[in-house]
Amino acid sequence: MISDQPIHLVVPSLHMSDKASSPSLQALINSKVLKQYLHRHSVNSEEAADVYQESVARVLEQSRASVIDNPLAYAFRVARNLLAKRRTHETCDIEEQHCYRQNPELYLETQQRIELIAEVINAMPEQRRRVFEMRRIEGQSRQDIAARLNISAEAVTKHISRAMADIQLQLDKAGK
Repeated sequence: MISDQPIHLVVPSLHMSDKASSPSLQALINSKVLKQYLHRHSVNSEEAADVYQESVARVLEQSRASVIDNPLAYAFRVARNLLAKRRTHETCDIEEQHCYRQNPELYLETQQRIELIAEVINAMPEQRRRVFEMRRIEGQSRQDIAARLNISAEAVTKHISRAMADIQLQLDKAGK
């Protein structure tokens, strides 16, 4: 189940600026409507939690750069895109995965993006990197990670959110 914990506690690296502290952004941060939507459209509660965190983090990041008239609608759009992207990755067949190699520009861009993400992951604090790898690369559940590392499930969620924010920030800086 998606935590009812405020996102700024889950993603403390996303401090809200004056521009980002509007009532509509505050409403987004604890949006039960978005959480319910994600529960209905996700494969499981962990996917719903991941997509919720990533959606809200992206909206908060974007709100730093420019004013967003309807942050909740923007978060829904981000969430739908993330869910669609996950479905696309799940349904790709092997032949499609080789197509990008036929386009050298796309192949190079993909390789550079992978290298940048790897650099960001390697630069993370040890605990954050380990939690991120266990969750996103090895596919372990938050509860399993918490038990294995002897930390709380909330700490696991915070580490994953911070790692995602770190990666997104570097991708945004690099324009990827």
